[in-house]
Amino acid sequence: MKKKLLTAALVLAVLAVFIWSPLSDYPVSLAVMKVYSGIHEQDNIMEKKGIELHIPGGSATKEKDWYPFVMTFNDDAGFQQFTGESDLKLTILYNFPAFDLLKGCSRVYDPASPYYNGFYGAYLVCREKSGREQSGGNEETSAGANDEILPYGFLADGSLDPEAAAQVPRFDFQKLVLRDLGIEADELVFDWEIVNNQPKVTYLGIDGWTRADARLTVNGMQHQKEDFRRSYLQYGPPGYSLPDARAEADFAPVDMIGRVYGRYFEEWDTSIFFYVLAADQDVLENCDRDILSQSSLR
Repeated sequence: MKKKLLTAALVLAVLAVFIWSPLSDYPVSLAVMKVYSGIHEQDNIMEKKGIELHIPGGSATKEKDWYPFVMTFNDDAGFQQFTGESDLKLTILYNFPAFDLLKGCSRVYDPASPYYNGFYGAYLVCREKSGREQSGGNEETSAGANDEILPYGFLADGSLDPEAAAQVPRFDFQKLVLRDLGIEADELVFDWEIVNNQPKVTYLGIDGWTRADARLTVNGMQHQKEDFRRSYLQYGPPGYSLPDARAEADFAPVDMIGRVYGRYFEEWDTSIFFYVLAADQDVLENCDRDILSQSSLR
């Protein structure tokens, strides 16, 4: 009996040490995000439009620099409020840097890492059918029956609308990532400048994409750990120290680079944007070549 009690006590002690150590944050993240993403996969633009879209996760490459799988998130109401357009629907596919198991968190927090603040994935945006469209054109909208409703993110000539295209990553990073980590609204920074715009690009074996490379200045994700933030279940609580010169600055702005491939698909009435955001050019190029460009869309 004493031996059994001793064994049970030892097991409980080891379990307690594991739970309270950084090593437990990674399996917790995997379990939570697998379930949470699975819920959003059941009701998204892809399901409703019959779009088959797969983006590889970090396990697809030998480096394992990114989280093992790509996650899905929907936020129609939040994006509608952010843009002021009440007919928009948004589905986000995203991934972030791999966990540092000893720190118990993603390298997305590490200002010394080339993967700092890094994300990749895709945005799908479509418009809900208006009353006039659903009724076969017999009703006028408040804007007028002859007004042309453009695909989200594109201008009348079919070219990429830089301002609209920037709204999606801005909404994603500021409203869905940073605000949940505790940043105040008046601290938010998002400056976006397109430095290279290439129309009529072939991507994923499909013609007609526009590729845009951009420079950005955005808030960094490194901050002093709070008691609890919901996002800590996903990224882990931040475990990195800031450089001495920035030790007092939570969410200090950093210079980033980004790449977007955008195309409107008439058959799905949906705008699709593939994206990479990184602090390092090699990280961006490697991610595009080895992961994002290996995606499938049909």
